[in-house]
Amino acid sequence: MIEKEQALLAQVVDLFARTFDKKAILRGGMVLRILGSERLTNDIDYVFVPYRSKKDIVGEIVKCLKSIEGAVVEYSLNSKCLRAVVTVDQTTIQVEAQVALEMRTAMASTRLFSPRFNLPRRIIPVVDHSVALANKMAAWNERRLIRDLYDIWFYLQMQVVPDAENLRSRLRRPCYSRLVTKEDHFVGSTINEFYDFLRAQAAGLSDDDIRKAMADYLPPDETVGLAMLIRAALARLR
Repeated sequence: MIEKEQALLAQVVDLFARTFDKKAILRGGMVLRILGSERLTNDIDYVFVPYRSKKDIVGEIVKCLKSIEGAVVEYSLNSKCLRAVVTVDQTTIQVEAQVALEMRTAMASTRLFSPRFNLPRRIIPVVDHSVALANKMAAWNERRLIRDLYDIWFYLQMQVVPDAENLRSRLRRPCYSRLVTKEDHFVGSTINEFYDFLRAQAAGLSDDDIRKAMADYLPPDETVGLAMLIRAALARLR
């Protein structure tokens, strides 16, 4: 089932690249898969530019997804995004699309991912890596998920530096999960204070913590020694 999910994800990435070109900017965990991460995901996140309203993209996206042979597509709009659930032969993935008038981007090759599923290599736009890392750090602050720490480590070991303006803005206006108690909120005012806070929170992280939290995302052998690697990467933040 996992392999079928990954194949369907790869098919959608390829389809969107062919159909929408630079209007569809990939973001989120799927970008890490494109870059070579072994962390699994069963959804794909996009930002469509340049659009003011999510309603402007609904028809095109749903039509595109329904062009997949045998696909059943259900979709809904909420305050944040268009969410489409795509099912093909009992394999289900989710596609989420937001809109923006502009977005900083980088170009990435699918050469480490698409050929596994007999799909051609493509050059696709993704959210700028520095912006993505800043958003991932802010997401960790707001929900404290170990998979966010993993994603932060992945970007840091690729020598990505978080975008300071974006991170500072997100830290000023956090939207905390209900699982993060008020006592655990970050109360500093500078990025360096946040880095110290992040390091302190990760100090007690163990491989066993990672293995349990990432059981659905990473093979067990990928978690061995990972806690130390994460702490080492965070130690280099300045």
